[in-house]
Amino acid sequence: MHETSIVNSIMKTLELEFEQEKLNRMKAIHLKVGILSNIEPRLLHNAYSAYHLTHPQYHHVKLHIESTQLKIQCEVCNHVTQVKNYRFICDNCDRPSKNVIQGEEMLIHKVEFED
Repeated sequence: MHETSIVNSIMKTLELEFEQEKLNRMKAIHLKVGILSNIEPRLLHNAYSAYHLTHPQYHHVKLHIESTQLKIQCEVCNHVTQVKNYRFICDNCDRPSKNVIQGEEMLIHKVEFED
């Protein structure tokens, strides 16, 4: 389950970015996960719960995951289209496009802290 290594990477990133005092006040982590990212939100939540077994200092920190929709930008007319049913066709000019601009990402979108 690669979600375990993803959770470890997220937490390591936060530990590098913030001082311990601030980490102690962390209350929520918000992620954006694209549908083509090969990350299953349910499994990521399970891996995060398992992470707490060895890192109890973060047991109070909630994990929120927002799934991002798949969008392409047409190379011909520059129009942005939300992909439906995995049809990578521009809504504006009906040409195929492989220029994915959203839907492959896994981002730490926001981190909340106690006042």
